Amino acid sequence: MAQQDGQELGEVDFPISCNEQAQQEFEWGLLQLHHMMYTQAQEHFEAAAGADPGCAMAHWGVAMTSFQPLWHPTSEEGLERGQAAMQAARQVGAPTDREQAYMGAVDAFFADPVPPAASPPADHEARVAAWKDAQRQLHEAHPEDVDAAAFYALAKVAHAQTQFSPEEDHDYALEREAGALLLSYYDRHPEHPGLHHYLLHAYDSPELAHKAEEVAEAYESLAPETPHALHMASHIFVRLGQWEKVAEFNERSAEAALGLAGEDPRWGGHYVHALDYTMYAYLQLGEEEGARHTLERIQNTQEGMPPVLTVGYGVAAPQARYYLEQQRWEEAAHLEPRAPDVIDWEALPAADALFNYARGLGAARIGDLEQAEAERERIAAAVRTLRDEGDDYWAHTTQALGQAVEAWILYERGEIEPALALMSEAADLEDSMEKHPITPGEVLPVRELYGEMLLEEGRTDDAIAAFEASLERTPNRQYAEAEIERATAAR
Repeated sequence: MAQQDGQELGEVDFPISCNEQAQQEFEWGLLQLHHMMYTQAQEHFEAAAGADPGCAMAHWGVAMTSFQPLWHPTSEEGLERGQAAMQAARQVGAPTDREQAYMGAVDAFFADPVPPAASPPADHEARVAAWKDAQRQLHEAHPEDVDAAAFYALAKVAHAQTQFSPEEDHDYALEREAGALLLSYYDRHPEHPGLHHYLLHAYDSPELAHKAEEVAEAYESLAPETPHALHMASHIFVRLGQWEKVAEFNERSAEAALGLAGEDPRWGGHYVHALDYTMYAYLQLGEEEGARHTLERIQNTQEGMPPVLTVGYGVAAPQARYYLEQQRWEEAAHLEPRAPDVIDWEALPAADALFNYARGLGAARIGDLEQAEAERERIAAAVRTLRDEGDDYWAHTTQALGQAVEAWILYERGEIEPALALMSEAADLEDSMEKHPITPGEVLPVRELYGEMLLEEGRTDDAIAAFEASLERTPNRQYAEAEIERATAAR
């Protein structure tokens, strides 16, 4: 198993037309790339270019670190860096057909869509679609190449993720194809990190997670000190309701990321991402002390992290979860918005709205309808911003939160049937959207709020059905299970 600075990373075998030092740096970069440790990967690819100025594939590696297909649309800076890297690669020239094919595949992502896309999400969808088609051609031309297959599978999963829509049922066809492709190489390459990592993303759904449990257990052993590898298995454990494992793996991931963040604050994104999963797990386990400690760590987050949704969500969500999952409505109503002030919240409306969801729902539950209305309006403003930006996925998911707050306002005013109808509509909207990889699950699912409202009205059978529906999406949720017990006792 390959080691870099004493750190185990898995195994790759990717010969390139470069000198020995560049080859070694390249393979270390490739290992980190397959773990989605993009910053470390970039450093190794740049070192490879420095070790061998004629190494075109080193520039390919820099380009591959310049976009994160599963996380968020590529920034202007990322596009410029990737395009510059590919220009450098072309100037050097790739001497083999295989290397030229790899160049062509990543070139497809960085070529500007024609006609230009109307928004960053639409631009991202077009680039990922072009990349997927190019990776397919690369894979078909070199079927023996495990890395070509792995990147093609990743492109399939990334393209599937751009297709989430409340108007369409998601059949997981691309994810199933990606998983089958990865598994077809698994026995021959049991220590390849991309096969493990991308399979977990492919099967990150209620329908498919059970197929990835063995791989989830194995992935951690490939890179036991790599933050994202430690975290990634928990995507499957969340789907299976295995909260002890979610907590354990993400505590280790957060600790590993914190060590890196001490050297470079950009690693803080991995830290808060792991803490959000940690918070979720502790709340399901009923471990209030662990949850409170996680809250303190989030609230003490330092400045310097990149202003991206992965980070903003990881800071906002666990704070909202802490109070809402425990039905601590008074404290939820007084959750400090946009805190800690470590990133530009204005630029992250989907994350910012989570504060308003907690505050609005909390305020409605304690009868402060004036504040609840104000928070609902702030959520509505976030939805408008997201729609203007063409970000349909987060516009829909954020809209569901605003409708839930509005429904509880109606309920507190005594407008019972309109409240139930609106909460049911909000639950349907939220359930129609696939869980995004940056979150372990919804911040207090609207379906459970609907069940609670039904239970308050004495409609116990309907309430139980709502909570059971929530458990089908995420099994072993403490809130839903407790409410089913309450509803059963009230029959």
